[in-house]
Amino acid sequence: MAGVPILIIDDEPGVLEGLREFLEDEGYEVHEAREGKRGLDLFRTVAPDLVMTDLRMPGISGVELIEEMKRLRSQVPIIIITGYGSISAAQDAIRLRAFDFITKPIDLESLKNSLDRARASVREAQAIEKEMLALKEQLRALQSQWECQLAKYAEAEPLIHTGRLLAGILHDLNNPLTFIMGQAELLQFMHPEVENVGVIKEQALRMKRIISTITKRMRQAKDRNQESLQLNALLEEEVYFLESHPYFKEEIEKEWHLDETLPLIRGVAAEFSQIFGNLIRNAAEAMKGRDLKRLILKTWHDESCIHVSVGDTGPGVAPHLKHRIFDAFFSTKTMESVTVGSLGMGIGLYHCRELVRRYGGEIKVENGQEMGAVFLVRLPKNRDPLT
Repeated sequence: MAGVPILIIDDEPGVLEGLREFLEDEGYEVHEAREGKRGLDLFRTVAPDLVMTDLRMPGISGVELIEEMKRLRSQVPIIIITGYGSISAAQDAIRLRAFDFITKPIDLESLKNSLDRARASVREAQAIEKEMLALKEQLRALQSQWECQLAKYAEAEPLIHTGRLLAGILHDLNNPLTFIMGQAELLQFMHPEVENVGVIKEQALRMKRIISTITKRMRQAKDRNQESLQLNALLEEEVYFLESHPYFKEEIEKEWHLDETLPLIRGVAAEFSQIFGNLIRNAAEAMKGRDLKRLILKTWHDESCIHVSVGDTGPGVAPHLKHRIFDAFFSTKTMESVTVGSLGMGIGLYHCRELVRRYGGEIKVENGQEMGAVFLVRLPKNRDPLT
């Protein structure tokens, strides 16, 4: 079985010969170079587990050499060989993030101890990398499962508002997510130097937030009680929820113009979620295939009404369709255009109009000044919905 590959770089032939004999007796696979450029070439081709190098050599200096090797493979332990056992040498080793430094003449017992510790650190780093790969694989599998369940969720959207969907699915997804986050936290605590642990935590946390949002929507669907609502927050929540879909998150630019002085309105949260969700999904689907995909969300108010508009950069609405677009079972969508959850059955906009009317408001559609459609919702202030 091949030994652990180690690279020695030193311009003194006697040092190289002595180290080679000692290391081969210890079972290492030895590679050697007498100057920095050759050493760097071997580092790239051999990919050694350990490196020993002098600091003072002709050509590329040991300092430049170590900096480049650290740039290429930051986790490889590097032991500095120096003829100067001084504070300055120790400072050089620390600054260059070397694993250790050994002074000449080399004490073989000290060298053996240093190499044993370096090999242990390599094994530990490999174990950490293996655990990281396992965590990433678990996260990928969970994301795939999540996307599959989300597709089922979108297809069964009408059932969501009865509160009979996803409870078991969410519970099953939440448990492995909690485990992954716990493992990532432990890994980051024990090995703060390991990179990319934060990415795993961030993605797992994002999925937990999506699950929390769905759970909240299910509770809202069951709760038909009126409460004081902040429409800005409900709009933001709908957008965040839809960002679980890659097309909506990655391809569509969001432009916000929210009035921070918007007053509260009395109503049922689930009903406004349905209104805003339908309008935003409708806008997203209208922009499929367009070069510019921008969702424009605005809120404002005047003396008597609160206004909400949802605009897009799609093809707009043909004039002869404006009077029909809110009719039940009227749809311009094809199956190919459905991307973010609507079934294209022609009930989404009809349902929006009926809900808005319950609050004494109105909804209409206009074409934007430059492109796309703009859906405008007007709601009177201080009015309870009709029962």
